[in-house]
Amino acid sequence: MDKLDALKVFCTVVEAGSFTKTADKLGISSSSVTNQIISSEGHFQVKLLNRTTRSMSLTDEGRRCYEHALRLIGDMTELEDSLQDTVQTPTGTLRVDMPGILARLYVAPALPHFLATYPDISLKMTAGDRIIDMIEEGVDVLIRIGKLQNSGLVAKTVGKTAYVTCASPEFLHRHGTPETPDDLSKYACLNFLYPKSRQVRPWVFQHDGDIFTRTSASRLAMDHVDSVIEAGVAGAGIIQHLSVSLRGQLNSGALVPVLQPWQAPGPDVSVIFQQKHQRAAKVKAFVEFVERLFS
Repeated sequence: MDKLDALKVFCTVVEAGSFTKTADKLGISSSSVTNQIISSEGHFQVKLLNRTTRSMSLTDEGRRCYEHALRLIGDMTELEDSLQDTVQTPTGTLRVDMPGILARLYVAPALPHFLATYPDISLKMTAGDRIIDMIEEGVDVLIRIGKLQNSGLVAKTVGKTAYVTCASPEFLHRHGTPETPDDLSKYACLNFLYPKSRQVRPWVFQHDGDIFTRTSASRLAMDHVDSVIEAGVAGAGIIQHLSVSLRGQLNSGALVPVLQPWQAPGPDVSVIFQQKHQRAAKVKAFVEFVERLFS
């Protein structure tokens, strides 16, 4: 048994969800898939999959095997790429993770072009705001807003953000426009709650190069960015969010910026990957794609 090939079959079974789909994807027989799984379980002397006629699920050992197998297969791919100086056509499975707001507003609408340009890349994308260990979870590329925590990773800045204070034209027509951050105490303001701590996120401003914050009293605070924005569009009050979250509403005029002389820069948008992966053709292709999106 070629152990690496068997691991590839196992990973494909996990991702495809069935032996039949795996056989079709790999161009082999269903019996070959079954034999590879049986051989792997025999080699490791553990059960990797719980199988019935109607369902299939990973055992705890199978989950650990899958996570390690992804890294092993990825390392082999990167070794092949480095030895070939990565001049080949970008190919293979690329796993990326990013905040949901960036996926929805920027990346997802541009994916048809990326997939058409690189037909040999299979993209697996997860979108969420949880902190992940990209090495542990087998993720090739991260897109993040904010500072990089792991100094062992490579981060390329691809975009700038700003803290934009804004409201709907109808709200400003009814209540007037604040002229300084101190004026916000006279207006209905909509706050964002940090999901874990349930604490209100302070508003950020800049004056003469100095950054300062304000916490505005509010009758309405939510832990969902899109909901806060929609409430602002509906005229419920003044909001402050990062420019990357507000692009559509600002461009359409559904929200109008206020307090622009006090606008403060926000955190950078960065694309992050492992040092050893920066020469991989598929990683380079996706990084360049993201750079063009945010440029």
